[in-house]
Amino acid sequence: MKSQLPCFIALGLLLSAATAMCEEMPKIVLDDLPLLFVDDSGIASRQGVIITLHRARTRAEPVMQPELPWEGSRIYVYGSVYYDEAAQSLSLWYMGHPDVDAQGNKPKVPGFRAGKGDMVLYATSKDGLAWQRPQLGLHSFQGSTANNIVFDMHSPSVLLDKRDPDPSRRYKMLGSLRGAYYAAVSADGINWKRFPDDRPVLKSSDNICLTQDPLTGEYLAYHRQPANKHGRSVSLSRSRDFQTWSEPELTFLADKDDHAWAKNADERTEVNNLSVYPHASGFIGLPTIFRVLGKDAEKTEVKPGQSPTDGIIEVQLITSADGLTWQRTDPRISLIPRGEPGSFDGGTILGVSSTCVHVKDETWIYYTALTTSHGAPIPPKMNAIGRAEWRRHGFVSLDAGQNGLVETRPLQLGGPALIINANAAGGEIRAALLEADGRPIEGYTAEDCEPLRENQTKWQVRWQASGSALPQGRPLKVRLQMRQSRLYSLSCGT
Repeated sequence: MKSQLPCFIALGLLLSAATAMCEEMPKIVLDDLPLLFVDDSGIASRQGVIITLHRARTRAEPVMQPELPWEGSRIYVYGSVYYDEAAQSLSLWYMGHPDVDAQGNKPKVPGFRAGKGDMVLYATSKDGLAWQRPQLGLHSFQGSTANNIVFDMHSPSVLLDKRDPDPSRRYKMLGSLRGAYYAAVSADGINWKRFPDDRPVLKSSDNICLTQDPLTGEYLAYHRQPANKHGRSVSLSRSRDFQTWSEPELTFLADKDDHAWAKNADERTEVNNLSVYPHASGFIGLPTIFRVLGKDAEKTEVKPGQSPTDGIIEVQLITSADGLTWQRTDPRISLIPRGEPGSFDGGTILGVSSTCVHVKDETWIYYTALTTSHGAPIPPKMNAIGRAEWRRHGFVSLDAGQNGLVETRPLQLGGPALIINANAAGGEIRAALLEADGRPIEGYTAEDCEPLRENQTKWQVRWQASGSALPQGRPLKVRLQMRQSRLYSLSCGT
């Protein structure tokens, strides 16, 4: 791993705090998604704990870099990654950008439409580090189908939709082309077709992230709007059927604190894109914060492929209970630190995958890394893909001293056992179950609980009389007594 700044930053101290449960807040289902403690959206009260934000660990070398003609000199993880636990294999949809030839012409793929020339590419991996580019035989590039090209889109965001009863629409994609956003569907993630036809589903075009509301099943599209009085910003559009989308609502933009660094009139901060990940009580967002530099008087021309807008981009973390209104973390640190100058990610982190994956005891997010600032010429600018790593669900923790107490809002427990992800080595955590109104449940008190005194990402809670079986049929609260320990997440499972 690369050496870097300390990997965690305390966000604030709250020795005694209580947040009354709001009846109008949506219910929390603890099932496939964990409850993360990134904010108080899942917490009824807490005391004696601090919230700590953890920076990613990164690697000294990229996990993928351009090496094939249809990838050009730039590959991007404007795309998505999924982990198949049964097969113990990862699938990656990423983007290639073929270079122009000596005459200034960009190679074309028969059947692909005119646009930026970006291509959706597919790769697989067993360990998330060594990636294979299968020869799919689907599309011809310079006379050969021996490639991993699957579609033509810019910023392809892929959703594995387990709710849709139609198996031909198991995979869904949103991306941009020809000045608008288009949709596509696939049964296997490899063979794609336009959906519902060859018409755009949303206006304007650039970067987009597709996700799904875990409670309602609604599709959520976080897409960048053209620069306006806010500069680059992100809007949200919603859909129930993946065909008809709501008018964009402004969801996230730079504020006055983001602009505080600027010294000149033409310096500013913008939001380049936003990737959003749901959890049991809300959403976390990873926006890329773009500090746009002023015009350089010596920059008399922009070379082919060079962006006219220069500056440094970093990734931060934000949180939301509803996916529309976002809260900032304080301090606003880089969640994924850039590497040393001259390294593959030493210049800018352009964006992150639209999904994160959880493999054994770790959580991974893939990111697009630049060797230079955003607007540098090519060369020396090069793009590659890196991997940011955390402990499983380890973006944020609640850290307790001698007497910490955390009580959740009522949870609908969707599994047979309660799972705690925490580091209690040198301390302990005990769990109690309460009725939704706060009444204790006999046999499920903290005194009945077998304490966690280890560092575990998947510790199954047990009570002396009832074992690990959970009461069924109604929402319950979880109360955690903590001593010298660090709590990351709660989930249900086996």
